[in-house]
Amino acid sequence: MNMLVPAAVSDIAYRLTTFAIKKYQQLPDAEVALETLNRLLLRAQTIIEEAEGKCIANEGMLHQLQMLIEGMYRGHYLLDRYKYPALQEDRKDEEVSHVYSFSKFNPAKRLRFSSHRRTLCFGSNSIKELQGMIATIEKGISDMMNLVVFLRNYRVVHHQPRDTYSVLENCMFGRQMEHEQVLSFLLQTDGLGDEDFPVLPIIGPRKCGKSTLVEHACRDYRVRNHYSLILFLRGNNLKDARVANLRENGVVKHQNYSSCKRLLIIIELACDISEQTWQSLKSSMSCWARGSKIIITSRSDKIENLGTTAAIRLDLLHPEAYWYFFKKLAFGSRDPDEHPKLASVAMEIATEYSGSFLAAYTIGGLLRDNFNAQFWCSTLKYLRAYIRNQLRLHGDHPNNLLLKGQWVHCLRFAEASNPLWMSDYYETDSCPDQAPNISDIMLGSATPRGRFEALGWKSRMAPYYSYMICCSTEAPGHAVGRKKRSYDRFLV
Repeated sequence: MNMLVPAAVSDIAYRLTTFAIKKYQQLPDAEVALETLNRLLLRAQTIIEEAEGKCIANEGMLHQLQMLIEGMYRGHYLLDRYKYPALQEDRKDEEVSHVYSFSKFNPAKRLRFSSHRRTLCFGSNSIKELQGMIATIEKGISDMMNLVVFLRNYRVVHHQPRDTYSVLENCMFGRQMEHEQVLSFLLQTDGLGDEDFPVLPIIGPRKCGKSTLVEHACRDYRVRNHYSLILFLRGNNLKDARVANLRENGVVKHQNYSSCKRLLIIIELACDISEQTWQSLKSSMSCWARGSKIIITSRSDKIENLGTTAAIRLDLLHPEAYWYFFKKLAFGSRDPDEHPKLASVAMEIATEYSGSFLAAYTIGGLLRDNFNAQFWCSTLKYLRAYIRNQLRLHGDHPNNLLLKGQWVHCLRFAEASNPLWMSDYYETDSCPDQAPNISDIMLGSATPRGRFEALGWKSRMAPYYSYMICCSTEAPGHAVGRKKRSYDRFLV
């Protein structure tokens, strides 16, 4: 018995020593893996930027490019998880007793940074995860090598030089492949039938950018030279009795008298379209030249049956791509690696609001304009309390409630005498001069009353759309939704 105890102690000591040696031996391997992944991501980004500067129409090449882009987003997300220190929240009280209790800081809550993320996370699974991502990026780059050679023969798309942050302001983030697919459909002249007009369906949930995608494609100079008339219609303008006169029921987006008599019709459908209405629409296009086309955007899968070509399907950004998008908006031209603690806060905020383009522009803009740790940590605390309250009151995330067209409380960083609700947001060519900015309302520097529309975000690049948010200080049961105007373009 006396000999068993020392033997057991010796065995335990040996196991602990072996474990410690293996653990610390892994750290250099992990560091090397991080450096390798970082170099591969820089190389991938170079290839992607080179490809995005060329006019690529080949679907196979576009698919390869899209796979490399998605791999780059996932790689950056994984790399940032290890580069930036962990952010933790200590809570003595998880309950938020009142819907507006987040207007004041709760002293029982503290946000603290952990400097041990790397040591804690670099286990065998973490090493395998990094090695797997490295293998994925390497394969993506290898598959793109032939494309890099072919790119030398592709025509360059001339544009003014801009930094990455400015590029994101055009609302076309993550839609390179779909954008080229739309352009290819619009400019194709071979293989067109003599009877039916080519129809391209674009399907996706609300607020995913279907209409924005089409708008940017239609602003391409090649498309404007190809069509003499580009007409925008909504489903409620497609009444059987009125469909014969398309100009009166739609919005002329472009008119070119010098080009061939080709018509492009863009239709936004919030619901299904009847067979009779569809046939009437195609009959009304019979007087236009061969090569006229139709694009339909909708949330319904049923419009796929109307297409003469494969439908384009859009979805909200996945978390890795959304983080890349949000990080660029929040930091602007600054390097996140020089502010690792702020990057940790931004990563937490992006996780809370993942998927919302408007939230990325609004919250990202606030963080960029107030670049200090105190404001960023305060924003995260307010946001977490706000989301908890919305979940308690409505049982769902405020993003999902807005997508359903329901009224939700507006996130505010200052105590206010009146609650504020907001509902849908829409996209318009013009913004009223007196419209308050939603950022000013959230910070408390603007306190409008009643029912009004607030400016959520204004694009700094063509087509310079303004995103307006329907707001009200009245109870949701009395707040009347805004009526759609024919010249405003909603994101459906």
